[in-house]
Amino acid sequence: MSLYGDAIKALRQVILLDERVRNSAVDLARISQEITDLRDRVSRLEGMLAAGMALSREANPPRDRCRVPGPSDQTG
Repeated sequence: MSLYGDAIKALRQVILLDERVRNSAVDLARISQEITDLRDRVSRLEGMLAAGMALSREANPPRDRCRVPGPSDQTG
């Protein structure tokens, strides 16, 4: 192959490599945004869960339970 042919082949390879790098950068940016969105969703869900647990505690305060005597508590 001629020097001119080798240069054309090398240039095509560089162009293809550049395109792959650009596509990878776009993919990385998209994945990064998806991760950010998922973190936000998890944070909101944590807040909702904490609020729900707080409301549940307020609605159902701990009760004083009568203690049922066990075998060691009984006197014979």
